Amino acid sequence: MQASIQPDFTWSKNHIFAGGAQNIVLLVEWRGAPSAELGSKKNHKTAAREIELRLWLEPHIVLTRMYGSRALDGGDDRSVLLPLGKIQTGQRKYIALEFALKPAHAGKHDVVWLHWQFKQPYGERICELPMQKLSLEYSHHTSVLQESCSFHVEKHLELLRTEEVLEEADLLRSKEKQGEARELVRRHADKLLLLAVRTGDRLLTREAESLYRRSELTPLPNQLAEDQDIRTECI
Repeated sequence: MQASIQPDFTWSKNHIFAGGAQNIVLLVEWRGAPSAELGSKKNHKTAAREIELRLWLEPHIVLTRMYGSRALDGGDDRSVLLPLGKIQTGQRKYIALEFALKPAHAGKHDVVWLHWQFKQPYGERICELPMQKLSLEYSHHTSVLQESCSFHVEKHLELLRTEEVLEEADLLRSKEKQGEARELVRRHADKLLLLAVRTGDRLLTREAESLYRRSELTPLPNQLAEDQDIRTECI
């Protein structure tokens, strides 16, 4: 039976240089899929609710930053619990996790274990997905130092960073620092536009244009939440 959520994971790089400490980003995305339990209830758009993702980290990896979510206490310093709310059928959502990796010998190393659980739209039964293990390939070849970042990861990381920028700008405006808020938003818009020009990505172009407009405006109540809902849709 098809699961109500369909997750996928993408590393910012496929290989890690074994000779020194490295930083890497993991993009986590999940899609809401219709379940058999919905049956004839076609008007019910929620695919899953109370979604949680728990991570267990190997000793040589440290979680340094999260984009798009905030962690709950996982019980120990090697475990992280992320509450991810609900998702609608056909919707895609994203979070990005930044890690610091310690040096290791060349070869394939396990780095993180992931476990999803959630509830169906109706009922209180907790559903689970099988445990997933993610690994990385370490190499002594210096060519891996020049390996470019995955565009898919870079794109969604910058879109997730947009929320932080807007929240910070909103805080600056509340302190009557209108100029600083405007400059902060415009700098991020510049970054998105440059990435859009380099790749031809229309979503990044639209997001940059939206930020340029918003840099001159005072946000309306709940505008940040509404924009976040829009960004989670698959475009």
